[in-house]
Amino acid sequence: MRDTYFTKQGLADFATAALASFGLLSAVFQIALAIWPSLAHHAWLTLGSLASSCLVAGLVHRWPQSTVEHSYTYPNFVIRIKQGDILEESGNVIIGFTDTFDTDISDGVVIDPRSVQGQFQLKYYPGVEALDLELERALGNTQVIARESLTTKARGKLSRYEIGTVAVLNEGGARYYALAYGYMRNDMRVSCSVDAIWRSLSSVWDAVRTHGRLDPVAIPVIGSELARVGSLDRSSLIKMIALSFVASSRQEVVSRELLIIIHPKDRRQIRMNDLDRFLRAL
Repeated sequence: MRDTYFTKQGLADFATAALASFGLLSAVFQIALAIWPSLAHHAWLTLGSLASSCLVAGLVHRWPQSTVEHSYTYPNFVIRIKQGDILEESGNVIIGFTDTFDTDISDGVVIDPRSVQGQFQLKYYPGVEALDLELERALGNTQVIARESLTTKARGKLSRYEIGTVAVLNEGGARYYALAYGYMRNDMRVSCSVDAIWRSLSSVWDAVRTHGRLDPVAIPVIGSELARVGSLDRSSLIKMIALSFVASSRQEVVSRELLIIIHPKDRRQIRMNDLDRFLRAL
């Protein structure tokens, strides 16, 4: 609530809405006064009601939103930002992976089971062998750009793929796009950059365009949490995702609907009104 109202932008929006309501209601009051002159005897009551209505209008205008969306034309598509669980979405779903496509979540050292990838594996691939087999099949024609040794990388997989590589997995009627946007360091920490995220997003939109059949595509706020990009907060990452999707869609339609899913625990860190203005400005 504090981030919604008690900021420079929040106060400006509140004042704008309140003053607009004041102008409109004042005009209505002038018309009513011309029709019913007796209202002049209740001027204080009328002015109090007018002021209260303006305050309510300002509060309503800036009330925190749980979902924001905007429709675009040429081509026609919708971007919707909402709180939810990415693994409850259907159609096309993007899951962040690393450039090694590591899958070991046994003790949280290689892949944290709390991450989106970890939760995805626990839900759909409790046995890592099945996932490894599907990844191997999906990446069969993709060039390996480097190989680590057990000396340099003691755990996990050794083959590295280019950042932005996408492995398409089909599970439970949905298509999951395993997107390698993070670099798995040999000490098992994941690093990423703004440029890597942008290149990865461009790559995954191409994959969705090819395999997605224009079905809705859902994506979490990639680049946050364990593979966080320190220079960008979650709102900035969401804006980057939306901007990338719009830019790619202007070249050739990707999907009729993009869903950017915010994890419930991150909701308080994100100003939905600010994102709403951003979507309208694209």
